[in-house]
Amino acid sequence: MDLDELNTYLSRLQGQATVEKINVPTEQESGSLKIKFNGDIGTRDNGEIEVEFFDVDSLSLAFSLIGPIKIVIANELVSSYLNQNYLEKNFNFYQLIDDVGVKWWIYAKNFRAKKLPAFYK
Repeated sequence: MDLDELNTYLSRLQGQATVEKINVPTEQESGSLKIKFNGDIGTRDNGEIEVEFFDVDSLSLAFSLIGPIKIVIANELVSSYLNQNYLEKNFNFYQLIDDVGVKWWIYAKNFRAKKLPAFYK
């Protein structure tokens, strides 16, 4: 799923987004981050989506966000947040903009999005 398709999907999800899993980088393994975006709460759920970021170098993110959320690649801003010594080739500076316009960020190599089936009570 590309970023435009992901943002189209996320724009319809009005529920909470929570950090599900953080793997801290070690010598054997790179860092990763998984966020679960939830739909409306009620008898009919609009669905959920999991977004996992790979090779995470650094981030500034709350453990819980309120949707809708938009994700943009803002590589031109990375030097405003990180020192030149910490920049990596082929990494992207992802900004997550929440429902009130607060901008969080994740500096990672790539992401993968996975649609989860809608839950019906």
